[in-house]
Amino acid sequence: MEIPFFDADETLRFDRIVFYPYPDLTRIWARLWVTAVQDAAPNIEIRVYNPDGTENTSIYLMQQTEQRIETTLHLRMPQPGTTYHVRAELTRNTDAEDVRAVELADAREFDLFLEFRNPETPEPGFGIGVDWDELRTKTQR
Repeated sequence: MEIPFFDADETLRFDRIVFYPYPDLTRIWARLWVTAVQDAAPNIEIRVYNPDGTENTSIYLMQQTEQRIETTLHLRMPQPGTTYHVRAELTRNTDAEDVRAVELADAREFDLFLEFRNPETPEPGFGIGVDWDELRTKTQR
């Protein structure tokens, strides 16, 4: 008996992206979920832009084999109480010999208001793929 772990029709994409600023507001806890696609080891790039549109910080994670990725982003000269913009890109290598040969599989963008949010409460964070209103309702109970 064979048990399939992957859906052959599934496309590589972000399922969820969740960001929570730490209390010091200089770091952001980030968790990303990608679809499980057999033989896929995607690259993930996250860029955080200042309120004026300039890039503040970024991270590039190459050939990820996990479905759930966790990392911390470090902000330079954070501006509490302002809105930052986040862009996350999911790419895959198209040539095993050339790591620069990539194609874009998915890209997501969202805003992040720089204030502490406590994931333990569970207080709504920032990102995509989560029903923040449902989470807020559970918090208020």
